[in-house]
Amino acid sequence: MRDNDPEERQSEAIWQRDGETRVGVIQPILLVILIFIGYLVGSFGSVRFPLAFGVNFFWLGIVVQQVGGVLFGAWGVLAGMIFPFWSNADAGAPFVLSLAYLPANFIQGFLPAWVFRTLKLDPRLTSGRDYLFLLLAMAVSNALGALYVSLVVLPGFELADGGSAGGFFSAWFLGNLVPGIVLNFILLKVLSSVVIPTPAFVRRWFS
Repeated sequence: MRDNDPEERQSEAIWQRDGETRVGVIQPILLVILIFIGYLVGSFGSVRFPLAFGVNFFWLGIVVQQVGGVLFGAWGVLAGMIFPFWSNADAGAPFVLSLAYLPANFIQGFLPAWVFRTLKLDPRLTSGRDYLFLLLAMAVSNALGALYVSLVVLPGFELADGGSAGGFFSAWFLGNLVPGIVLNFILLKVLSSVVIPTPAFVRRWFS
């Protein structure tokens, strides 16, 4: 049973706060740092997929969105919504298009963070359950983002029609999922043990 599983009790303990905690200076600083890192990897660390307008085949920005959301809650999610404005601008995308991308960038960062907090998973990935639900959260969030962009944003801006929606979906979905599989597991495994004991770790959403 769940209550007798020491690994799950240990995972739950990670998300428990000792006393009242409030937002401090570290969280806004982390927000700025994540935005900067996201801009750098989103602009200069991606392989562009030539078929899809403004869509990368290997977009490293997804790592900042999803790892940032898991470890830093709303601050990571917010950073994942903000930095694409600059990285998209470097790719030639207009501001209004980046604005339209906001729901996709939100769900891609929010869903993994929500899954970890709701299911009390261990960001250090100490069990098969942690790996499985991280993979599912990555796949579902990226699929939802890809569907929204392919079926709503790009046709709305006359950048795609019904016949090319599948190609845009594949480019966005795989362009996010592949780097997530390659790097999210590694980074969470390495960073979580360092971040969790510090005030930088966000157990709820803002503190």
